[in-house]
Amino acid sequence: MSVIIAVYTPTGIVISGDSRTTGAFNQTVPNPQNPQQQINIQTMITLSDATLKVFKIFDKYGIGTFGDAQIDDLPIAHYIEQFEINNLANPPRTTNDLVTDLLNYFRQFNPIPKTGFVVAGYDNNDPFVFGVDIFNNVGQRHNYIQPQNQINYGIVRGGDTDVINRLLNNPQRLPIFQTMNLQDGVDFSRHLIRTTIDQMRFEPAVPTVGGEIDTLIITNNKTEFLNKKKLSCK
Repeated sequence: MSVIIAVYTPTGIVISGDSRTTGAFNQTVPNPQNPQQQINIQTMITLSDATLKVFKIFDKYGIGTFGDAQIDDLPIAHYIEQFEINNLANPPRTTNDLVTDLLNYFRQFNPIPKTGFVVAGYDNNDPFVFGVDIFNNVGQRHNYIQPQNQINYGIVRGGDTDVINRLLNNPQRLPIFQTMNLQDGVDFSRHLIRTTIDQMRFEPAVPTVGGEIDTLIITNNKTEFLNKKKLSCK
């Protein structure tokens, strides 16, 4: 599992994500009630605390991924890299084009992965934040109020968001995103993931969020990582 957060403020967009991948380990064991009978037991395990989930793509867009973390035993990061290479000669011109291209690319797999993306970018000076559901073929813009024809500011999250939902369940206590600066957006996104990791340590459940927190910022003139995992020898 994962948790991905995008905070969109008047001066930029932040995407942060954890690094944990979990999976199910299946075993066939004798039934304690009837040793002659075999039963299947499924155990949740941590596969990795070094999974890449936040990406800078085409030097201007940001992507965060959650949900199914592998396709044919290869990580989503591999397919994001291949997607970018395949489209370098004709990159998407807008954030909406990127969303459409991602849907077309990932829906070619069989079975279609139950993977979600948060996609962010600027088209000229206008910010765009989308939620993408590959399996259901949906791309929805989050930072725009249609009736008022205006951009709004706030937060979108995906993955295991139970702890975050509990923290943000009182609308009167939410940050004032309309006046939030980019640094506070960075701190808020990382705070929510760090708090999720800390809370899961004490809950009687599988900790599905963990590892290092990667953070990417997207503005109208640059897209850059503030923190990104690297291969290392410790």
